[in-house]
Amino acid sequence: MIETAESLRVLNVELGNRADLAFMLRDFFRRNGIEAEVSGPTALELTTGARKADILRLLEQWGTVTNVPARIVGQPLLLGEAKEEATTSRPRLGELLVARGFITETQLALALNEARESGELLGVVLLNKQLIFEDELARTLSQQLSVPYISVMRVGVDPKAANMMPADEGRRVAAIPVRPDGGEVQVAFADPTDREALDVVYRYIDSVRIAVSELSDIRMAWRQVGHVSPPTP
Repeated sequence: MIETAESLRVLNVELGNRADLAFMLRDFFRRNGIEAEVSGPTALELTTGARKADILRLLEQWGTVTNVPARIVGQPLLLGEAKEEATTSRPRLGELLVARGFITETQLALALNEARESGELLGVVLLNKQLIFEDELARTLSQQLSVPYISVMRVGVDPKAANMMPADEGRRVAAIPVRPDGGEVQVAFADPTDREALDVVYRYIDSVRIAVSELSDIRMAWRQVGHVSPPTP
C-alpha cells in the first residue's frame, strides 16, 4: 500500500533510450494511483504525495516485468519549487537557439509571448516569423533532446514503414515512419516535444526510435510515399 506524504512533490523518471516504452510506463504509474506525464522522449514527470520509497518499489516492479530499468533522476521537489526550477533547469530550445546565434534575446522574448498567447509551439512561431530556418530548428531540437537528426529527403522513406500510419495523421502532426531499425521503427518528427504528435504515432506503432527532421521534408516525403489503405489502430 502506498503511503501519502504531507505535500505534493515532483519526481523525474528516466527510461534511458527506450522512448517506445515511455507511454507504457506512464500508464503503469497511473494504474497505481500516481499522476504521471511524459515530459520528453524518454522522460516522465510524476506529481505525487507518495513517498520516494514507494516510487522506487514501483520502479522495481516495472523493471522485473519489462526487463527495462527506469530510475529517478535528480532530487524530489515540492510542487511549487519544481515549477520554479522548470524555468531554469536544462537548456531550453530558445536558449540553445540564442546560444548558437540563430536568434537574439529580444526575438526570443517576443516569440515566447506569442507562443503563450497562441498556444503554438515555440519552434512553429519562430518558423512562421521566418526568424530561423527549418534545419536550424531540427538540429537544435536534436541537441536539446539528445535524439538523432536525419534528412528525410536524403535518406528516403521505406513505404512499408510509412504505411504503418495514415498519411493524413502523419501530415497533421508532422511525423513520418522512416524505416525499421532493429525491433523498432525510426520515426522522424518535426518536433518530438509535441505531445499530440507522440500520442498519435504511438497509437499506430508500439516501438518507436525518435529522430528529428525538417517539417517541409516530412510533408514532401508524405506526398511522395502514397498509401494503399490506412491502417486501423
